[in-house]
Order: sequence, then C-alpha cells, then structure tokens
Amino acid sequence: MHSKTNVTKVSKYRVEGVGKIVLFVALLLVTGIFCGWPNFHPASFFSNGYHWWLDMIFHGGYYFVITIFLYILFCKGRYKGVFWIAVLLSSYLFEILQSFVPGRSVSVLDMTSNFLGISLATLICALVYR
Repeated sequence: MHSKTNVTKVSKYRVEGVGKIVLFVALLLVTGIFCGWPNFHPASFFSNGYHWWLDMIFHGGYYFVITIFLYILFCKGRYKGVFWIAVLLSSYLFEILQSFVPGRSVSVLDMTSNFLGISLATLICALVYR
C-alpha cells in the first residue's frame, strides 16, 4: 500500500511538470507571435500614433505580467538571481530577433522597459515568496 501512494505522488508531479512545460511553450509562442508581427504597435490601437511612453508601458507591463506568472510557476523564491537573468536575457533575445522582421527594430527603450518590468516583478515576487 505504501508503494502505491508513492506511485500516485510521482504521477501527480509528472502531470504537473508537463503542464508547466506546456504553459511555458505557450508563453514563448505568444511572445514570439507579438515579436514577429510586422508593424505591431499596440499604441496605434489605443491612440492616434506612436508614443514612446505608451510603448514603454506596454513592454514593461507585458514582461511584468509574464515574469510574475513564470516566477509563480517555476521559481517560488528559489534561484532568484538565475531566474531574473534567464527572463531578462530571453526578453533581450526576443528584441534582437525583431531586427529580422520587416517593420520591426531593436530598441534600447524597449530593452530598458523590459528590464524595469522584469526587475520590478522579480522584486515583488521575491518579497512575497520569502
């Protein structure tokens, strides 16, 4: 009977692990779609043109939400520095990949807002998950 309980626990964690991987891949795909969408600027949907401050809010806000989600899913207070570096470098990689998409470019302002969103979210999560 005791071994049956252990098998149940192992199965539970395997399903949970697969679910995490599926959610992570889905986040990568959504981010990749946004990065690969030519001339995609959410500011054009909400205002009468491009505004650097609105673009900064969108970038920082997107990565803020993604970072909180990933932190809860994977980190939960462990390896905070490694987590922060991994998410930040991933966001920079997506920014660099945008340079290969017509109508998109690499922007230091976008990288700065990514940094701010990721850093703020990691700091808040680190305080919550002590």
